[in-house]
Amino acid sequence: MISLLIATLLLAPAYGLKFHLANLPTNILMVWVFLFWLIFFIYLLLKKQFVQYLSARNNWSKPILIFTGLFLLSGAVSLFVKGITLEKLGQFIVLFLQPISIFFIAGFIFQKTPATKYYILNTIYLILAFAGLLAIIQYLTLWGLPQAFWGNSIEPKRAVSFFIHPNFYSLWCAPLLAFLIPDLRFKVENLRKNWAVITSWMVGIIGLLLSLSRAGWLGLGAAILVYLIIAADKKIRKLASIIVIVLVMIIVSVPNFRWRFTLPFYGEKSAVSRLSLWNTGWKGIKESPVTGLGLTGFSQQWQTLNTDPNLDTHNFPHNIFLDFWVETGLLGLISFIGIASLFIYNGLKNRRDIYKLSVALFLIAIIFSGLVDNPYFKNDLAMVFWIVLSIFL
Repeated sequence: MISLLIATLLLAPAYGLKFHLANLPTNILMVWVFLFWLIFFIYLLLKKQFVQYLSARNNWSKPILIFTGLFLLSGAVSLFVKGITLEKLGQFIVLFLQPISIFFIAGFIFQKTPATKYYILNTIYLILAFAGLLAIIQYLTLWGLPQAFWGNSIEPKRAVSFFIHPNFYSLWCAPLLAFLIPDLRFKVENLRKNWAVITSWMVGIIGLLLSLSRAGWLGLGAAILVYLIIAADKKIRKLASIIVIVLVMIIVSVPNFRWRFTLPFYGEKSAVSRLSLWNTGWKGIKESPVTGLGLTGFSQQWQTLNTDPNLDTHNFPHNIFLDFWVETGLLGLISFIGIASLFIYNGLKNRRDIYKLSVALFLIAIIFSGLVDNPYFKNDLAMVFWIVLSIFL
């Protein structure tokens, strides 16, 4: 069963490969999860483990189960707010139903064989290294890089890896890089033995740097800072200080990186647009503060909510709290805050448990990236979110 979870992690970015099945729009990830369900059902049937699967959650944290249930309920309610459509149904399936179902299945698998978490860690190292290597090649050669990101008066040169936008890449990889920090700490103690995984993480860092995504930088930076304050020893803090100094020198000496940091202070369009987006999101919330606008509601009512003529159409307000509130109402916002708070609190409290601390840092990276972007409402991000949370159980 662990191979199914590994395949799901690897296929998460493949949601961008879209097609029609029986005249219905779908994508590789969505179809794969339906196949996952079928295989898992057959597995339970053959192994006669239905009762064991259903009873597995008796040992799980009740508050986590409650907030997860409320989160799923908020998605279901938002499906009907302002009328159900095929597009909203698709959003509910890929952002709520499928990811949360995998959360329960993965939790069952990890509960039966906790050692399989090790394979998930190695999978994350591998895919981050591959993505980072592709980003480096793109940045140096422009191979496979969309022309819009070659560097022009609107956008500097930015790597996208196997995504279609640099921000999509960074929102996927920054939390995963944060997740690996506690495990990497122990790998560093034996460089000769663990050079491959350490190199993989560093290649992932370089890829994130080349995406020039300030949201990703902010998220990973916050997670690293929290780790250094609450869990790192003096040796690691010294090593981190050296790495930070090197990164600062690189950023200061490379114009592309330096401008990316300083442009917001000169009224850069991308930075200024966030203020307009947040204002538009708040207008949507005031219109329907309890239930929100429903799934896809923000994009559907963009023309009536937006008053900034310089702002292109956006699907979300680009703030994780506004995103949840406007799309899933107060229930979605409260349940998300509850889930994040429980996992972060318990992860930091039990920081000697590598996996629990890793999940806490993963969520910290998501929340800080989410202050200026949208780190959940995408098929791959939602799926990775719930798979990583299942490792905590």
